[in-house]
Amino acid sequence: MEEVLLGEVWQFENNISELINLCTKILSNKPLFFLINSYTTGISAEVLGNLLKINLKEYKGKISAGEIGLPMTNSELILPCGIYGRWETFGSEQKVSKA
Repeated sequence: MEEVLLGEVWQFENNISELINLCTKILSNKPLFFLINSYTTGISAEVLGNLLKINLKEYKGKISAGEIGLPMTNSELILPCGIYGRWETFGSEQKVSKA
């Protein structure tokens, strides 16, 4: 008889903070940026920005978050289709030196 393994359902809204936290553990000592996109309607760009602030607080830098959208043909309207969150270093203090 074959054993059936039942997996856990990964839910963006419930697990994104943990995913971001795990990703920070593999960043270099002087990261240049961290970027995350989402195409689910479960959280807002503001929430994603807050999660980056919480999980990347030990790094000096700038956080931005917003909506991703597609321009509609023959219209000035934008079709919202996701969100992004980005952390980036402030400038030269964390740039990789060229040898």
